[in-house]
Amino acid sequence: MIKVLVTSAGVMSAVNIIKALKIQSEINIHIIASDMDLYAPGLYLADEYYKSPSLINQNKYLTFISDLVIKNRIDIIIPCYSKEIRLFSENKDHFESLGAKMILPSPKAIDLCDNKLLSINFVNKLGIPVPETVENPTVGCLPIFSKLSKGSGSEGAVYINNEHLLKNALNSKDSRIFQEYIDGQEYTVDLISNFDKELLVSCPRKRLSIKAGQSVKGITVKSKRLSKYSKIICREFGLVGICNIQFIKKGNLYYFIEINPRSASGGLLLTVNAGVNLPLIALKLMLDIRVSDNELKHNGNIIMSRFWNAIFLEEGKIKNNNDYI
Repeated sequence: MIKVLVTSAGVMSAVNIIKALKIQSEINIHIIASDMDLYAPGLYLADEYYKSPSLINQNKYLTFISDLVIKNRIDIIIPCYSKEIRLFSENKDHFESLGAKMILPSPKAIDLCDNKLLSINFVNKLGIPVPETVENPTVGCLPIFSKLSKGSGSEGAVYINNEHLLKNALNSKDSRIFQEYIDGQEYTVDLISNFDKELLVSCPRKRLSIKAGQSVKGITVKSKRLSKYSKIICREFGLVGICNIQFIKKGNLYYFIEINPRSASGGLLLTVNAGVNLPLIALKLMLDIRVSDNELKHNGNIIMSRFWNAIFLEEGKIKNNNDYI
């Protein structure tokens, strides 16, 4: 039996990964989840769970994960939270020395992805369209779009169409970038690259409805251009493992928006149900199991309509399991 540790089980990407691994039957796995919040939903989808310390104290967090790996003889670690992925990448050799494998981009590649301005300029040099950056925005530039220079998902993103919003954004203490506003159809491309940084499969999907930066309705599509762009970006960024790239289409152009060096929070299960189980493929790569050609083909026109679900717990019966082992 393969023991898989899924960290930060409260984030939606962790919930999706656990669900994707649960529906497969090829590999006999035991999923262990961890999170600092005992009410995190992913804990109760796993076979076993542990309460973790906060990521704020990185040394304490790393010690906890190391002890968890040793105690449970973990074979695979899948970190899910954006702010912890770089930490795991930095310590990849350490965890592999304990017997736990990971498939993650390098810290350098993660830094490039996380810096929105650097990644946009980098992609622009690859000949892929990007929204024009507005360096000194004025009222005459409106409407424009602004987001944090470094951030995850829709964090800090704002559509600016009046002077009041513009002043607020310009006076923000956070480092922000401003771009031309493109009113078009949004797409996300889910993908995975192997340890040699070769793109194995890319699965584009149209984002039909979005809430809090996550896709709640979507449909898979076939797009040679999006697949071509994704292949170029993966190769030049040096990506490894599961990632997702966001584009927006206006007219005949697909504009690169951003890249996330992790699995998608909203639409991952749409890609899985369209025939490409990215977490399972990642597992096979780490275990050196052959991935068949059929696993790398997705079906177009598969529609997803998400709804809220709930897990019910009884206070007093929730196991703490340990206080940081």
